[in-house]
Amino acid sequence: QESYPEELLYIIELLRNQELDEQLITEICDELFVQIQKEELSKKQLFEMAKTHLYNRLTTLPLTGLDYNKKYVHVLGPTGVGKTTTIAKMAARAVLEKKKKIGFITTDTYRIAAIDQLKTYAALLQAPVEIVYNSEDYQDAVNKMAHLDLIFIDTAGRNFKEAKYVGDLKDLIEFGKEAQSYLVLSLTTKQKDLEVIIEKFNSIPIEKFIFTKLDETISIGTMFNLMIKYNKGLAYYTNGQEVPEDIEQADINGLLETFFQGEL
Repeated sequence: QESYPEELLYIIELLRNQELDEQLITEICDELFVQIQKEELSKKQLFEMAKTHLYNRLTTLPLTGLDYNKKYVHVLGPTGVGKTTTIAKMAARAVLEKKKKIGFITTDTYRIAAIDQLKTYAALLQAPVEIVYNSEDYQDAVNKMAHLDLIFIDTAGRNFKEAKYVGDLKDLIEFGKEAQSYLVLSLTTKQKDLEVIIEKFNSIPIEKFIFTKLDETISIGTMFNLMIKYNKGLAYYTNGQEVPEDIEQADINGLLETFFQGEL
């Protein structure tokens, strides 16, 4: 890559600082290099072209929030990524903006704090909560909540390096056609570790990612890398602890503006 002209090296540096995959960087810069041969382009024009390349790669993927036509909202992911808070944010929006009747089910029976946290949010939203330990409990909970518009299911965040936990989850929960499943990942986790988690979940029909802790990192290339690599869309990203404010519905233009750090 060092054989690229000076004006491209600046772009390469920004893309690397954002931790974009080298393969994507090469694709973008090869395309820009061809254009530079044809005409003189300003730095701003080159950045616009790089943005367009990424935009075209990402807009083929689903970039939408909750599907209000599917009743069961499964939220999956490892511990410590902010799953319960993210569920509360999604649920609060469904109640406040869409006037939906909602309920919560949690299978996270390992962490008392997570149950208490969910109960607090549920009380604020005047929504029922069911705690389930096995598939019979799960079926009972679903039956009790049959009259509701949306049921948010907070799954246990175990160590997903062990395939057993994903198997347990599949035994407990029904991933049928009325369900939508989201995998919550923290942007403060190394990409290699995120890939291990995603691959452990590949037997579950995950539609989109939700990325948390955008406010705690300076590089967001990982988000794009994973979407492109696994051909998954993006539902939301979160940028703080406040419920329900600190959650944004996926907006590719906004993310690309952030990614290019004012260069456009």
